[in-house]
Amino acid sequence: MTQKEIPIFDANSTMFQNIGLLKVAETATRQHGDIVAIRVSETRDLYIAGSPECFHYWRGHQGHFQTDLGDIASNQAITRMLLGDELQDPRWSDIWVLTANRMSAIARDFDGWLETALAEATQTLIRDLPQDGSAVDLRDLCRDWSIRAVCPAIFGADIDVAEIAQGVADVEGFYFAMSTKDASETADHEMMPEFQAARGFLDKAITAALNDSSASDRNLIAQIATVIPPDVSEADRLNLLRPTVGHVITEKLNIGGLSLLWTLVQLAQDPQLAADIATECHGSDPMTLRDAESPLALSTVKEGLRLFPELPFIYRITSEAVPIGDYVIPSGATVVFAPWLVQRDPRFWDNPKRFQGDRFLDEGRHRAHYFPFGVGARIRSRANFMLHQLTLAARTICAAQAFALAPDCPRGNIRPLLRSALIPRGAVPVVFHPRAQADATTGDRALADAAQ
Repeated sequence: MTQKEIPIFDANSTMFQNIGLLKVAETATRQHGDIVAIRVSETRDLYIAGSPECFHYWRGHQGHFQTDLGDIASNQAITRMLLGDELQDPRWSDIWVLTANRMSAIARDFDGWLETALAEATQTLIRDLPQDGSAVDLRDLCRDWSIRAVCPAIFGADIDVAEIAQGVADVEGFYFAMSTKDASETADHEMMPEFQAARGFLDKAITAALNDSSASDRNLIAQIATVIPPDVSEADRLNLLRPTVGHVITEKLNIGGLSLLWTLVQLAQDPQLAADIATECHGSDPMTLRDAESPLALSTVKEGLRLFPELPFIYRITSEAVPIGDYVIPSGATVVFAPWLVQRDPRFWDNPKRFQGDRFLDEGRHRAHYFPFGVGARIRSRANFMLHQLTLAARTICAAQAFALAPDCPRGNIRPLLRSALIPRGAVPVVFHPRAQADATTGDRALADAAQ
């Protein structure tokens, strides 16, 4: 069978660079189909893989796709730079085994600490809402929630949310710098101010937790530190803890609370959906419900991740020529898998650009076209964790509060902008009212009017 030549979409212009990858990918696949080479420079193409078949091929042939991107720093490579790989040094092999065993031993306890942190973070979010009807920026609200929902289980209860928020921003800044600066600028990454800020945050946070914790404390650092021999120097102790702590943060933290933010943005424009979620929690404590007992809340969260996936584009490098459909993507090519495209494709979704909170009540219909976190066994673990976090928060907020976008919220602010993740373009002011004051139809109608 003769293979077709992959079509090329020329995006090597100021106009296309300014509109960003979201629109470029949509335009390129609309013109040329699911597989298209986007020419981003005279020497570099990105191969967009914008169909479910591409994802299924990736899932079945993961060895054909590398995460290291040659002279382009991949997220995995940047993570190694930031965290160090001291535990991989043969001289620390015994401590590596002790650390792994301790992680396994406390796994169930750690899950409990995370559950406690999630409940307390959600209660704090609701307790700290303005009581005078003034608007609060959803970006700040969700960012702080995401930190409180994870970091106490890692660092201990006495965390400085603002300091960690700045530190997380510094880490994101290092990833952004490594993926956008020239190779000459990133060759000595340890001299980069972005690296020094990000590494400095991690080391300061771990050191503070070590100094403030005892062996009986219910947090990850305190427990892992118990298996590191006392004669290990302070600097080596830090180098040995940093990879473990960093990888747990990467797995558990929803940066900026963005997945919750996008779900709440949609709920703020659909007061009836929020009221229906509150109704399914009626008579029960939303904190203790199983997620299966709040199916509309769970479906709403999944719908939020459909329209605003955690990873809208996922970069890989082919390790050999890859045949997909009628095309062959060459070895060494940069392939971009695109949940952003597949999850908004009218071939697979009814009214794909419309937010429908009940869409995933019939989940089986959509499993083959849904990849908000990517694919793979480790991805499933993160997906399950995040879905539970988001579902508990969404149903608890809806049960306690009715809310709407502030009338002066610019509509352009709630359009997504792609950085390392999908972010709003500006402030997202939202007005909250206790549900008991807004249960009446007139209250919900007033909220709906405010959202117009």
